[in-house]
Amino acid sequence: MLRQIIIGTAVLGGLLLAGCSDSPTGSMNQITTVGGYTATNEAPAFGDPLLMASSAQEVQFNDPIAATPILQTLLADPDAGLYHLRVVWGQLRYDSTVTTPTDWSGSLTISRGAELVRRVIRFEPATDSILPRTDRRVIEWASQTTVHNDGIAFDLIVPPARPTLDTILQIIVDTLTNDTTVLIVVDTIPAPPVTVQFTAGSYSRAFSLPEIAALDTVVYFEDSSGIAFNGFKVDRIRCPRGFLSGFWGYDSTGQGVFRGSWISQHGEVDGHVQGHFEKDSTGARVFFGKWIDASGLFEGFLHGRWKDHPNPHADSTAFLRAGGWFAGLLLDDQTNPIGMVAGHYISSKGNPPGFFQGRWKLNCDPNGSEDGMDQLKFRRQLEDGSGWDDD
Repeated sequence: MLRQIIIGTAVLGGLLLAGCSDSPTGSMNQITTVGGYTATNEAPAFGDPLLMASSAQEVQFNDPIAATPILQTLLADPDAGLYHLRVVWGQLRYDSTVTTPTDWSGSLTISRGAELVRRVIRFEPATDSILPRTDRRVIEWASQTTVHNDGIAFDLIVPPARPTLDTILQIIVDTLTNDTTVLIVVDTIPAPPVTVQFTAGSYSRAFSLPEIAALDTVVYFEDSSGIAFNGFKVDRIRCPRGFLSGFWGYDSTGQGVFRGSWISQHGEVDGHVQGHFEKDSTGARVFFGKWIDASGLFEGFLHGRWKDHPNPHADSTAFLRAGGWFAGLLLDDQTNPIGMVAGHYISSKGNPPGFFQGRWKLNCDPNGSEDGMDQLKFRRQLEDGSGWDDD
């Protein structure tokens, strides 16, 4: 976006280096399973003012639809489904050479239920806004990006599916007795599945609710821009989960590093994460990290695997969209698994700051039956390396 030009590439590169008060030392053969990090408290945002400033660009939006009686009724209904969706579009990896604005104005439409805007991400008053809400099922916005990206965090509220009853009266006349019988035939028609239609600029895509419950994908375009989607279903019985988003790239020594915001299930930034990634002595692609809350208190360690794509033989166009995935475990201060993380990144490849966005959850649903985050599978893959394709 235009305002982001004042944060130069060199300064953003420093974002990956500054304020690292608990950095790992030594080679991968010399550190523990938590990558050399310790279960100690830190300064907020690891003492990094630029990371704090980046988190502050996720701004709460007071959606007027939330105060309407029908929304209050939906939110209070224990049988209603609640989903959270986070979408970011534009130059996912900051690119100072992009000076021509791209129009990402669009809408999100749900076929049944209601939608709320919880957060706007890097919106600028001159070019970006949520348009006036006139329909609880539709959210519209104006957005333009250049060097960076915009985004929105949404809540989707879906009332329980109630079938439609189609009643037909059948009159039967007995020609011998001249008796008349009236039959009432009730046909139960199930409610149609809910669809969510996303449109931004020239791009459009429809999602089902099961897709949103497990959503973790990035769509790339020929001009190197993209759209990152993440979503999950919010449990009525409290099951902590949310998003993480920030910068993924290499520092001046060639060390792979990442740093970003830890985001709650309704889009609030309530902590931060920092870490590093590389290959260990066996050639496995591993990452380690540390998660703190907004005040700097230790919350957990990260340990997992990552994988680049495309492969080294890809052409120049493919490398414009180069990125990969990461997946692993959250660990407590005794290195016991307490949850999972997974997502996608676009590496800086020497041009900081790069980008990552993903999902986290704690262990109230360890088998990941609906969201694709299976703690037992992640742990098995970490222990024996199966299924990670490290070639």
